[in-house]
Amino acid sequence: MTFLSLVTQIGGLALLWLACWGASFGMIRRGVTYIEHPARTSALFLTFSMPVVVLHWPRLEPMMSKITAAPLVTLLLAIALTLTSYAVVPGLLRRPEALIARHPAEFYLRMDYRYLLPKSFEVLFQQLVILALTLLLAETGLSVMAVVFAFLGIFGVLHLPILLVIGRGPGLSYGIASMTLAAAFPVLILRVHSGFLYSYAAHWFFYTVVAVLAWVAWNRGAEAAEPPRS
Repeated sequence: MTFLSLVTQIGGLALLWLACWGASFGMIRRGVTYIEHPARTSALFLTFSMPVVVLHWPRLEPMMSKITAAPLVTLLLAIALTLTSYAVVPGLLRRPEALIARHPAEFYLRMDYRYLLPKSFEVLFQQLVILALTLLLAETGLSVMAVVFAFLGIFGVLHLPILLVIGRGPGLSYGIASMTLAAAFPVLILRVHSGFLYSYAAHWFFYTVVAVLAWVAWNRGAEAAEPPRS
């Protein structure tokens, strides 16, 4: 692969990434959100996923044809734990209305079942871009660690617009969390059999973990702030 071809293909992925998120944030500002319009939001991410698959199918196809049972079981376990959390946590803890009001675009905080469908397609789009980018970098002959560092550099640049959209504080928190999790993606993809499915499962389940931790932390803070009972 020539350097020009590499830059062109990475640039194409970057344009798809930015265009997809630009369209997503535009829809949210018009009231078309993950919760109120899950089907339209899902369709958006599916639409942008298709060109990634078409343009990079020759390198994606070998990964798709070697799926084993273990990662599928892992994904099903993540789904089961998420559905259980969504069913149990709201019955055990008070809904963090103030936290949700402060971060209205962080839809995972609501623990609403409707969120899970569009989130699944959003993560699919992200993971397809991650998979294509990782395989592109690996084709240059870089070591796994070099791929990880190159991937993190590119991934970090692509997340910079989020700082402008959702604000510096939440954007930095999201960026740090994304970069930390993203460091594992290339290793899973390149070193673990059917690793892209583990990568998808970890990415998807991450938002469930964050939501549960946010509800627990908010409830503990709310209890601490209450005046003592007489």
